[in-house]
Amino acid sequence: MKVALIGAGSVSFALGALNDIALSEKLKKADHLEVALMDIEQENVNRTYQYASEMFSAFSHPGELSRTTNLEEALTDADFVIVAIEVNRYFYWSQDFHIPRRYGSKQIYGENGGPGSMYHTLRNLGPMLHIARTMEKICPEAWFINYTNPEAKLVEAISKLTSIKIVGLCHGLDMGIDQLASFLEIPASSIGVEGGGLNHFGFFTKIWDKETGEDLYPLFHEKEKSANRLAHFDHYALSRTMYRTYGYYPYPGTNHCGEYVSYAEDFYAGLSLQFRYDPIREKLWQKGSEVPEFVYSASGNSLDKGLFDDTTTQEDWAEQAYSFDKNNVNKSNEYAIPIIEAIYFDEEIQINAANMPNKGAIKGLPDDMVVETQAIVNGNGISLKPMEIELPTAILGTINIQGSIHKLLLEAYLEQSKTKLLQAILLDPQAPAYYQACAMIDEICELQKDILPELEWK
Repeated sequence: MKVALIGAGSVSFALGALNDIALSEKLKKADHLEVALMDIEQENVNRTYQYASEMFSAFSHPGELSRTTNLEEALTDADFVIVAIEVNRYFYWSQDFHIPRRYGSKQIYGENGGPGSMYHTLRNLGPMLHIARTMEKICPEAWFINYTNPEAKLVEAISKLTSIKIVGLCHGLDMGIDQLASFLEIPASSIGVEGGGLNHFGFFTKIWDKETGEDLYPLFHEKEKSANRLAHFDHYALSRTMYRTYGYYPYPGTNHCGEYVSYAEDFYAGLSLQFRYDPIREKLWQKGSEVPEFVYSASGNSLDKGLFDDTTTQEDWAEQAYSFDKNNVNKSNEYAIPIIEAIYFDEEIQINAANMPNKGAIKGLPDDMVVETQAIVNGNGISLKPMEIELPTAILGTINIQGSIHKLLLEAYLEQSKTKLLQAILLDPQAPAYYQACAMIDEICELQKDILPELEWK
């Protein structure tokens, strides 16, 4: 078996996958396991290779490691291709976030939804299609396992434009189960769920006690009603409002669910920090600016620093993460390696979230739209598990808008059309007004001309 890891310099997903491989007793039994590490930056792939070599040695793992900056070499004879790519992530994210808001958009994150996500999609679409089309030539039967955002938009493009088998993975549904557990005051492992929708905009249609089969929604309703209304405000506030509005609890949290609705700003206190800059002295979207990475990752601790303390940078974080210590190697709780084990050894498992073309799994959504719900994995591959309960009309309507945006973005890319991009932006609940939207498109296309596809007004 050969597993190719594309974007091997990724601190989060690449190291998580490697840790899971090293800890997998099943993969130790695979016939001649090779793990090919590939990144466009030689320094990054060398760093990952050094870490993986130390780890495989420490765990006496028989797998063979290779490294390259050549995509075709990495993909040759591959059975599974794990992809997590991004170029200068936080700098471009700051542009995706700030420029639309300067033109009047109320987007709260700009990663997977809102106008910012559309530039994010167009930047990553070319490289992702290049990987998939190279797979068509080199390893056409391999599975493309994607972690790159915007998950739904990119997976849909690859599913429509290539013949490659692709699944997008996310742990957002599991984050939602943790929230349910907090309200219910029971272990997350005790909760059974049915849930799905769009990546970063899913809803639990059923929750139950795994041991007794008891419907837990009545208890959840009482617990949520009595809970502190300000507790975990940035993660729970919008989710609780959506639950009261639609009748089902959403996942994964305010900053992501809020990317798809027009009213999220009132429920996200962190926005004041995320949007904060000094317009006289700072322009966070210009090259040479010091971009506050922790604001966009929403996982930093810079608020706890003193006035003159050094802030941990992305480089510092990467250096710490790549300092191998056997005692710090833990399973990632991501699904890539369990999927590989299940397909290779033909052992059936269920995973909590897979992004794939709908094909009837969620009623009320197009068959060719990429949706997110639970899935069954075995030797035959991956298939979405149909949801028994239909999502409410209001939720389906919101997701269907995003489905139309997916199609328009794909047309904008294929036709190199700013006009199709404008159509997509004007559909979005967080769109600026018409004149501002046109000016915003021109500005970002100029700022990101070295990395965006060439687009023209047509």
